[in-house]
Amino acid sequence: MRRLLALAGLVFLLATACSSATTPAAVIGSADGTIGVGEQRVLIALIDLSTSEFVASAEDEAEAILRDEDGTPLGTYDLEFVWTVPDVRGLYAAYFDIPEPGVYQLSVKAGSFNETGPVGFQAVADPVIVTVGDKAPASETRTSADFPDLSVISSDPNPDPSFYDTSVATAVTSGSPSVIVFATPALCETAACGPMLDQAKEISADFPGVDFVHVEVFEDLQVQSRLDATPVDAVDEWRLPSEPWLYVVDGDGIVVAALDGAFNNSELVDVLTGLSP
Repeated sequence: MRRLLALAGLVFLLATACSSATTPAAVIGSADGTIGVGEQRVLIALIDLSTSEFVASAEDEAEAILRDEDGTPLGTYDLEFVWTVPDVRGLYAAYFDIPEPGVYQLSVKAGSFNETGPVGFQAVADPVIVTVGDKAPASETRTSADFPDLSVISSDPNPDPSFYDTSVATAVTSGSPSVIVFATPALCETAACGPMLDQAKEISADFPGVDFVHVEVFEDLQVQSRLDATPVDAVDEWRLPSEPWLYVVDGDGIVVAALDGAFNNSELVDVLTGLSP
């Protein structure tokens, strides 16, 4: 079974190297082969090459320019800052209109930084990962009915019991909307899993007609390292290359949102508000 790749360990395509601290490198935070066509959510990090630090900031206005393989501009997009670890580091997010499969470039202008060099990515017609428009896999996942001790099936230090009442299979076939969170708070390499799960728990109280399900990424939680852990079957069934991921599934069992790495509360709230339980 293939191992998960954390966000920091994905196959990133770095921008053309720039040594100046005022010209950061743009890094696309999406796994190789997961960017499709049409409206696509893309995460972008800004890295100071002299310090390897994340320099995206909530205080800076930022925009990205999308270009084709030859460098012809296709559109300019405002970027929204999202925390991956609250008050520690974050990324930018935007929904880009990708017209067709092929090679594309992005560059970013943020705050007082110089515009980054171009960073390339491949858009594909049929992404490997489960994405918007796909039928949600009816994965049989562990619930509190079989594991009343939640520490066996969740590494969340403060689990919400309601997130373990229902399996993914039941949630996505119930006829009601559902939110599926793939996260491993204790073994997450980027430390983004806990914050994403906490956001989902906070929002769930406002949507009683939506099933919220946490899927712990690994089966065996009493290990010293994630390298010794075995991913649960649902990871392969949803073809996840990384964690954390949050999916919103409508009452017909169709994925209507796929949020990887990080999101702002309003992004999830807007999606759920548009669904009728």
